Amino acid sequence: MGAPAVPDLAALAAPPSLADARAQASAALAQQLPARIQPAQLGDTLRALLEQQQHSAAQLASDVEHAQRKRDSLVADAATRIADVHERTHRLKQRHASTEQGLRHARSQLVSGLDARRDDDSDDGLSLRERLVVLAQRKAELDAAKKWFGAVARAEELSFAVLRSLDQNSLPQAFRAYVGLVEYIKLVYGEADAAKEAAQGGTVGLVALTSHLVGMANSVWSSLVRVLSSRLLSKLEALGWPQPFEEALDPYEDSRVADFQTAFADLLTLEHLQANNPIPGPSKGAVQASKKPKPLLALAPLVHPLLLRFKWQFEGDRGTNRIDKPEYPLSHVLNLLTAHERFLGEDIQYLLDMNGFEHIDAVNEFTSLLLPPLASRLRHHLPQLLSMPPVLAHTVYQVVEFDQQLRSRGYRPRVWPTVRREGDELELEEEDDEWEGLSETILGRQEWFDRWLEGEREFFDQRYFDAIGASDAWHIVSEDDYDAGENGSETRPTKSALRVKELAEQLAERYRPLPLRHTLPFLLSLHLPLLQSYAGRITSSLDAFESLSFGILPGALGQTTAATAGVGGLVRLVRAGVSARWMSERCEEWGEDAFFLTLYEYLASSASTPGKLDLTLQDAADDVLDNSEGTIFDREKTAFENLAERSEDLIVRHAVREVVGELKAYFVKRWDAPPPQDDEATDLSLSPELISPLSLLSSLLSTLVQSFPPATRTTLYRRIATVLSQALYDRLYVSHGWTESTAAQLAYDLEHGFLVAAREAGLPSRGLQRGWDVARGACVVLGLPAQKSQQGGYHPAGEWTFSRVMQVAFDDDAAEAKKAGKGDDEDEGTPFARMMDDLGVGEALTRGEVQSLLRRRPECWR
Repeated sequence: MGAPAVPDLAALAAPPSLADARAQASAALAQQLPARIQPAQLGDTLRALLEQQQHSAAQLASDVEHAQRKRDSLVADAATRIADVHERTHRLKQRHASTEQGLRHARSQLVSGLDARRDDDSDDGLSLRERLVVLAQRKAELDAAKKWFGAVARAEELSFAVLRSLDQNSLPQAFRAYVGLVEYIKLVYGEADAAKEAAQGGTVGLVALTSHLVGMANSVWSSLVRVLSSRLLSKLEALGWPQPFEEALDPYEDSRVADFQTAFADLLTLEHLQANNPIPGPSKGAVQASKKPKPLLALAPLVHPLLLRFKWQFEGDRGTNRIDKPEYPLSHVLNLLTAHERFLGEDIQYLLDMNGFEHIDAVNEFTSLLLPPLASRLRHHLPQLLSMPPVLAHTVYQVVEFDQQLRSRGYRPRVWPTVRREGDELELEEEDDEWEGLSETILGRQEWFDRWLEGEREFFDQRYFDAIGASDAWHIVSEDDYDAGENGSETRPTKSALRVKELAEQLAERYRPLPLRHTLPFLLSLHLPLLQSYAGRITSSLDAFESLSFGILPGALGQTTAATAGVGGLVRLVRAGVSARWMSERCEEWGEDAFFLTLYEYLASSASTPGKLDLTLQDAADDVLDNSEGTIFDREKTAFENLAERSEDLIVRHAVREVVGELKAYFVKRWDAPPPQDDEATDLSLSPELISPLSLLSSLLSTLVQSFPPATRTTLYRRIATVLSQALYDRLYVSHGWTESTAAQLAYDLEHGFLVAAREAGLPSRGLQRGWDVARGACVVLGLPAQKSQQGGYHPAGEWTFSRVMQVAFDDDAAEAKKAGKGDDEDEGTPFARMMDDLGVGEALTRGEVQSLLRRRPECWR
């Protein structure tokens, strides 16, 4: 429904309408008069109604008058109020304009003319609410700035307190002020962390504040260290530093010593102060997180004058500053350590122990402070040294030697914290990782290390080619120049083998002192290839000899066979053989060395770790491991052993071929001549056809005796005798007819020819007949007497005659063996075996060979 209509005041104030009045009067009379009224009653009734209406009209007139008066009063009151409101509004407008003009004037003094003009522009200006927000932000920034400067002022006050205490020589008060400064910074850091957790943004100012406070604390700390270090150095210089102190310092005899000890203890106290009250902040945390601890503060002043002298000598224009003499600064540092070792190890170590630093070694700490200038000097000169390989190699050698000397002094850089804190159990044991040394400055950069490695390769390659290309490279070292007991080997090497061995050991000494991770490139790309190259050189020599001597067309390669014939050819084989045998012994000896055993374990570990070795080294390492049996040089040892065995095989083949070639006249000699008559002389003498062959055999064996150790030459002699004996059997014994007398001549030639030639070559008489078993046994069979001797003289066959031996060889053993069901009628205990034992032949000849020999006698009819 709609709201009720509000009557208009003007309509209410207007006079009533006559028609409306008559209509309303008629309606009222109709409503008040009864429906049926008597005429007599009408007058009274109308009179009463008139009086009632007149009374109501009088009352309404009174009300109208009262309302008019009230209306006039209200209208007057409203007009007064409206006038007041109008007046107040006018005054507020005036005040607003005045205030706005004042604000504009104030802002014109605080902002630029451009901003003022922007504010004057009604279209681009900020609203009142926006300006209030901006003002609130500015107020917050001013509050933060007030707090920021308040914190800085407080920190400055504490900092000045530390510095004033230092100036007043009041260290306890300075230390307390410094601790207060650190604690205050920690408090600010706590508030900053809380603010960061409460609000995600708007913390840039807090970060700047904390960074500034940390910078102030670090500056104060530096001032403390500088003042106390200067004080310590002045006290020490009063005692004569940096001159070495030969005798122990006694504070009771010299007050200056007491002053020095006090100043030293003050710096140690400062060390404790820093450890127990660390400066908060990322920078400090990064230092604490570093694996390498800071050096001891109290030792830095001692090193300062020494470093100044180092710079004066090795970084200026003096003659000691030479790039080709790296040993100058290195020996200088070693001399300093030697000169001050007593002072550091006794006086300084005593002060450390008395002040809670017994876990720190004074000499090692002092050494660590002297190394940075050396490393800096190396880094400065290395770019120049890369173009000078000899000087680079010399520098690396000197630095590695320097590292070795430091290790021999027991130096190892400290890896544990400077201060032992309460409740902490520090592991002061040395770590398993070895100290990389000052050489890591060079070896740690791959391009520098590769350039050095390449220079070493060029150097050793040149030395190697000089060794194997010398005119006497393949001469065997004389007994006077070689100590057989030096290496536990009786094999005398060639000069080339000796030089290659020296080169290999010299190369090993180059990388032996290096950290293990730097040794593998030397081992896999220099050391082992050096040995393989020498083995290849021997292989090519044997290949050439074999092609020239035992090929299908000897001499087809454009060379005459004279180079490989006779004793000269044997000498070539002997030199190759002793070189290979001696190198195999050296490889076995090197493989058992403790360093190479450790290196083998490291090589196996590195090869099994993916990505630890580059592709080239990985392939080389896999090849070494696949061909080894627990040592690094197994592959090379096996290669040299195979070459030695191959050369010995060739020696046997060559010697037999040469002797057999000279025996041609002996082989074609007629051996079936009839026996001499009784009146002819029966004295035997050496066949003249054997003079040349036996002379050659003696020369060949003499070469072996002079070149090989006893065990090897004995083995070679027996192998040659065995093959030569079989050659005699094949080409002489079973190829000619024989008589008892010619067989005796054959036995004489063997005993007084071949065996005597071996004895004259220098072989020992004991065991000289070994190897000739086939030839000697054949001589016995061929020389069997036709009938038993009637004179009782000695005969090698004893009681056995030709017919009896023939009977056993052809009939008896076969029958008994067939009867007994044996498969081999030459087993021990058979008549044939007993017969062979009685003849002194043993198992040298088989039944078939004996039968073949018997058939060469005319007496044999089988």
